[in-house]
Amino acid sequence: MRFFRHAVITLGLLIVVAAGAAYAVVRQGLAADHQPNRLEEALATRLVQLSIPAAERDAVNPDTSPDGWRAGADHFEDHCAVCHGSDGRGRTEIGPKMYPPVPDLAAPGVQQLSDGALFSIIQNGVRWTGMPAFHAEHSAEETWRLVAFVRHVPVMPPAERSHDPQSSGHHHEGAAGKRIAMDGTNFAPEELVAAVGDTIEWKNTDPFPHNITSRAGGFRSGDIDPDGTWRYHAEKAGVFPYVCTLHPGMKGVLRVK
Repeated sequence: MRFFRHAVITLGLLIVVAAGAAYAVVRQGLAADHQPNRLEEALATRLVQLSIPAAERDAVNPDTSPDGWRAGADHFEDHCAVCHGSDGRGRTEIGPKMYPPVPDLAAPGVQQLSDGALFSIIQNGVRWTGMPAFHAEHSAEETWRLVAFVRHVPVMPPAERSHDPQSSGHHHEGAAGKRIAMDGTNFAPEELVAAVGDTIEWKNTDPFPHNITSRAGGFRSGDIDPDGTWRYHAEKAGVFPYVCTLHPGMKGVLRVK
């Protein structure tokens, strides 16, 4: 009798959910420019949960190095930032327009997922969302580094996650300034000498986006729109090669003395 009662309740809930979904489709259609309602958000969350094999949910990231996320950040910039943004917050040209919208990786709903769950999502993707499977492009080691980066997103200081093309958290008023133009898919000058304390400004004069990415220097600008600028405050001496990851042949060198 108890089983029959539970079966009836479950069936009733399914009917209510189906009716609500049908009503939403009839009223709003299947356009992707509507904000998901609570039912759709619940279904999307359930899809993510169902996409994670039970055997992988309890896995723990084997990369425990404190700076392991940095290698993941470079990989994230090259493969994931177009949708998620360099800072992982999803504030990109395409992110909010996807259905469901690209999530903020710093949000509790993402950070509460286990390491194994994040690994599985990156490797296998999630059906009926914009999240593709990357197991063909990413090795297990690279994926664990991406998991480390996702874990680091909520604690990144503004200088690391700045994606504002007009300024950067590296910028300090009053410091000496140096300028580099991004023109004709070249950095001009291609090599710049600066001193510790200088602020270097890049200006995009091309009609398409560029970015500044330096693994050696640990700085990255995110994509800079035409006429946009980005500034970096040189805090340490060294030789820092950098590239535009959108145009890999576009290279420059910053020498800080």
